[in-house]
Amino acid sequence: MNSKAAGGGIGVMLVDDHAVVRMGFRLLLEGSADIKVVAEADSGEDACRKFPEVRPDVVVMDISMPGIGGLEAIDRILAREPAARILVLSAHEDAMHARRVLKAGAAGYLTKRSAAEALMQAIRQVHQGKTFLEPEIAQQMAVQQVTGSATLSTC
Repeated sequence: MNSKAAGGGIGVMLVDDHAVVRMGFRLLLEGSADIKVVAEADSGEDACRKFPEVRPDVVVMDISMPGIGGLEAIDRILAREPAARILVLSAHEDAMHARRVLKAGAAGYLTKRSAAEALMQAIRQVHQGKTFLEPEIAQQMAVQQVTGSATLSTC
């Protein structure tokens, strides 16, 4: 994929129904030398419409939005462009949501409470074709896989 990021940086499309959230992430990412926000979308439908013309390197998408929502938008974008790289940035802090988006084809999952550096690291990893999971979510998923339980023991 070749995005229209000036200077050869990683071109990112931010997808979130809250303008203030998008603005905050844009300001955060614009502080990075290698990541540029090339588009914003306020819904899953808007993301699906803009994706083919913008061709971002990484889509950073919320999953809880009015309309078709993030999961359906992931399906539609990947149906059109199987090589698309999508990082989900969500308020949901549980392994179940992470598992659902990874199964849908997203390349990563990060919660909105994560540090700014984690978001930039996640975008870079997803851009390189790797999968990114927030460490706490990855631990929950691993424990559930091994024990078959949703509880995390700290003994």
